[in-house]
Amino acid sequence: MKTIQAISVTLLTLVLAGTTMSAAHNVSGTITCDGQGVAGIAVSDGYEVVQTDAGGHYAMTSAKKNGYVFYTLPGGYEPMLADGFNPQFWAPLYSRDVNVNEVHEFTLRRVDNDRHTVIFGADTHLARRSSDRAYFKKGLIACLNDEVTRADGGAIYSVLLGDLTWDVFWTQNNYNLSDFMADMKHFNYPMTMWPVIGNHDHDPSIPAGDNTDEEAVEAWRDIVCPNYYSFNLGKVHYVVLDDIVYLNIAYDGETYSEGVAGSRNYRGAITDEQIQWLRKDLALVGHSTPLVVCLHIPAWSINANFNYSARLDNSYTLCNLLNQYDQVHIVSGHNHCNYTAEPSAFPHVTEHNITAVCGSLWQSAIMTDHHICQDGSPAGYLRWSVNGTSLQWVFQPIHEGDSQMRLYDMNTVRDFYLNNSTMRDILNEYPSRVNYGNIEDNVVMVNVYAFSPGWQVTISEGDSILPCQRVYTEDPFHTLAYDVPRYATAGYYSTYYTTTNSTHLFKAKAATATKPVTVRVVDNFGNIHIQRISRPHGYNIDMEGKEITLLPGDVNSDGEVNIADANALINILLGAASQPCSSLLADANADGELNIADVNMIIDLILKI
Repeated sequence: MKTIQAISVTLLTLVLAGTTMSAAHNVSGTITCDGQGVAGIAVSDGYEVVQTDAGGHYAMTSAKKNGYVFYTLPGGYEPMLADGFNPQFWAPLYSRDVNVNEVHEFTLRRVDNDRHTVIFGADTHLARRSSDRAYFKKGLIACLNDEVTRADGGAIYSVLLGDLTWDVFWTQNNYNLSDFMADMKHFNYPMTMWPVIGNHDHDPSIPAGDNTDEEAVEAWRDIVCPNYYSFNLGKVHYVVLDDIVYLNIAYDGETYSEGVAGSRNYRGAITDEQIQWLRKDLALVGHSTPLVVCLHIPAWSINANFNYSARLDNSYTLCNLLNQYDQVHIVSGHNHCNYTAEPSAFPHVTEHNITAVCGSLWQSAIMTDHHICQDGSPAGYLRWSVNGTSLQWVFQPIHEGDSQMRLYDMNTVRDFYLNNSTMRDILNEYPSRVNYGNIEDNVVMVNVYAFSPGWQVTISEGDSILPCQRVYTEDPFHTLAYDVPRYATAGYYSTYYTTTNSTHLFKAKAATATKPVTVRVVDNFGNIHIQRISRPHGYNIDMEGKEITLLPGDVNSDGEVNIADANALINILLGAASQPCSSLLADANADGELNIADVNMIIDLILKI
């Protein structure tokens, strides 16, 4: 009898032990490639982070709060794709009951992506209005197809930095996150898309309350993907964060459209849960690994003095965590403008805030068929070229070729402000606007769209280099692209779309009204961008300047650096040169002087080639 009782107790203990083990590991599975388990892959529910074992197996104890499980893509692999663009790196949980055990399997494919391209775009704001989907298709989608061609079979990916949709129109125009994803399938989105949630991607029907933020992201999590996650491409670690704390407070006396419960307001911040998850995620990443953090709202703002201040409630907490890495880039959207921030407190952190894909919320496209943002930047994106741990980037306009700047003869801008009747009416109606009718004689200005600290901007009149300064003021072209035609049609314009001050305008005063003006911009990577205009230069909606991009030392602008360039420079120094723009092209080291140091630099470049 005692033996039978002992056996019964032992069996009961085993059963209970099995039940306990099952509850402890309520989410598990295997990650494989070509039928073999892949070891060392981080897997998370947004709280816990575990790694796959030698057989590719993972198991975790999940509180199931977020309702999903995802893995961090390892370098050298790609996820399976749904509909040709949608990465299957996550799975919704079957149940929120922590006592229910569930298994989720994932499959990878092997790829060499140490060299890869990433397209960073922001703020598509699709809402089934203003022909936005048609503009999107012939704009960004067409450009992405060109990027695939440019990549020539190389690994290429994209990150969309939030506000994929426009929350107020989820019900009003019957266009929500599901419709966005369906459109991407319909448009044959041509590469992997890693999405970031924006404030306009939160569910506006959730009323203000204790769990508003948590409930407002449920639609995104159900339809798109987790609202925060990470992945590796080659040797680079990418992190996506949700930096919107959604409030949606309804204010007394205000009415809201159908499907909208409140004002759709929010705080810019990263929740404590995300910060704790990020610590666990980064614990598996070496400090020499380049880190790219993708946000919607920027972590840093820039002011009229070109200084930086924290934009998020906890920007310092985030950057203190990131700054331990040798190379950190934050990429963000939200502002519909371009600027680069290098906060002095965090020497390893650089933020790139990117102009909007939709320009001025598609409005300048409707008015003039020019997709321009309020700071004068074209609608566009950043193209990042990654080779191992080396990262390079360039701004790519969507509808303006490869142009990196727009140059203004302010004499003709002044004439327009003084003599155009619509412009005069605008200045009377909106007296806070910059009045370029008052600008002094012979000023030239240039908008360098993606200007970053450390770039060199040189303005010359003929062969004379002019003193120039960076100024915080309105870009004149956006006034032509939106303000003037809108006011002419309706007698007013929306201040939501109107021209704002730009942080990347440069100003110089020329000696004459007629000599040609040339601008040379040298970027982070030594690429030289040159634009030249004859004067007087027209100020109109189709204005353009001749622009070329050269390598340092390409004095004769033939696309190569060779002995002919050294000879051309020597001729310039001897006073025997006759080619236009020669002084700017010949200043190979971009120090503002022409001397033997430039000849030596060209010779060094030739020897390296």
